[in-house]
This record gives sequence, structure tokens and C-alpha cells, in this order.
Amino acid sequence: MDFRQLEAFVNVAKYKNFSKAAKALYLSQPTISLHISNLERELCSSLFDRTSKEVNLTPQGTEFLNYALDMINMKNKALHQLTASDIKITGSLHISTSSTPNVILLPRAISDFQAIHPEVSFVVEEKSSNTIIEDVCSLTADLGIVGMKVENDRFQCLPLFQDDLIFICSEQSDIKETMSYSELLQFNLISRSEQSGSRLDFQRHLVEQGHDVSLLETVVETDDLNLILSLVSRNIGFTYISQTVFDVYSKHLPIRAFKIKGIYIERSIHLLINKRRTLSHAAEDFKQLLLSYY
Repeated sequence: MDFRQLEAFVNVAKYKNFSKAAKALYLSQPTISLHISNLERELCSSLFDRTSKEVNLTPQGTEFLNYALDMINMKNKALHQLTASDIKITGSLHISTSSTPNVILLPRAISDFQAIHPEVSFVVEEKSSNTIIEDVCSLTADLGIVGMKVENDRFQCLPLFQDDLIFICSEQSDIKETMSYSELLQFNLISRSEQSGSRLDFQRHLVEQGHDVSLLETVVETDDLNLILSLVSRNIGFTYISQTVFDVYSKHLPIRAFKIKGIYIERSIHLLINKRRTLSHAAEDFKQLLLSYY
């Protein structure tokens, strides 16, 4: 068993597709297949159920995935420690980020990074997705973290983790656990700004289901997450929010999740880098640390 096999396994599990995994690792599909076959032979277990449409983990594969991720993460952490012993990394990192990674990802990442490189400081700004793209494009930010995939040749856009949007309201709200879109129109919406990737995803899914977005009554428009959660808690209206953010705040606030019939919004959080920028040692190390988590 070696790390090439583990990385092949993790990427096939991630993309549920041998071709996509090969592309992500800059390898050929036969090479990926060989790595998986050798790994399955060594483990004496079938790790994937292979169908014509996609590849899914077997129960044994699901169990082994946690071990594989731990081994890869341990290797990456060891490399970071060795790098830190050879090169003294200093300076400042400017990061533009959307609200979800600002709550879920960056506190852990900055803590881990400063344990290795204590002389690196951070400037972190929470912004809407379009503004983050502008910051990375203009080289104002070293790195951007956005809730959307950016299809543009000027950027390197790397997936970090999946984070679906859900709908939430106050525990005192009359909104039912599952609502039709027509029933929901009697309630006020607390919306993100027009520059928000979450808002674009929300509106796009409504339109795809044949709903008229203009019928929703927006009472507040803001990208301030704390204000949004406070307004929802006070039963001012409902909103759409990251599942992971809801999982954190629902333990402390009187809010609950509900469903809109026919609407399910999948999305991924991506790391955004301008291809014209040569990353500093600090930025390159922080990029690798973020990627090592998933």
C-alpha cells in the first residue's frame, strides 16, 4: 500500500468516477484503475460498486475511507512540519471568503497554520462571492474561498468540500416542516445581496422548477450572517443558509430547518487562485493545508 493508491482511492470516492479522479490527479484512467485494483487485492475487499453511470463505495470502502483520509492528512502534516524546520516562513496572508468557510473552515485552518508558522499574520474579509472573485482577479487577495465553481481561464478553482443550502425559520414561525412554494409566498424572505453566490444558487433552482422568484417578498437584504440569524431568530422572515453553518448555530439559537417541495440545492465550496499570481511560501503552504483537510 502506498500514498498513490490512497490518493487514487480518495479521489474516486470523491468524484464517483474513475475518469474525473484521473483528471484531478493528472494521471491516466488505466493508472487509477490499477491503483484501485492493487489496493483492493491487498485489503482483500471490494471498495467500490461499479455501475455504468457511477462508482459508489461499498460498506468496506466507506469504512476504509476514514483511514485513508487520516493517513493522507498525517503525511501532509509531516511534510508541513519538515518544511517549517527548513524554511522560516513569515509575512501576511490576505483572504477574501464567503460566510460559510469563515465560520466552518478558517478558524481551524488558521489555528493549525499558526502552530507551524507563528510569524505569519492574516487579513480575513467576509464578502459576497462576486466581490471575492474581483479581489482575486485584481490581486487584492492572495486566496479566495467561494461557494461556487468559477469557470474562467484566469483562475485556478479547487474544490474543498460540499455544503448544501437549506431553508430555515424561527422556532415560533408558522412555516410547516415541508412547504410548497405557493404556500411559502405568504412569508417574508431575508435575502443575501445580488452579489451573493448563495442567492444565485437559490434563485437558479427556483427558476429551474418553474417558480416566479419575483413573487417572494424580501424584507431585508444583507450579507451579514449575524444579522441574518438574529432576524430569523426574531421571526422576521425565513432564509437560505449553509447546512454546516446551521448545524453550528442551531444549538444556540431558536431556529429550525424546513423544506420546500421539489427544491434541493447542492453546492461546493471552492478555493480560488489567480493564475497570474505567484504564491508566496506562506500562501502556498496555507493552500496545501486547506486541501489536506478534504
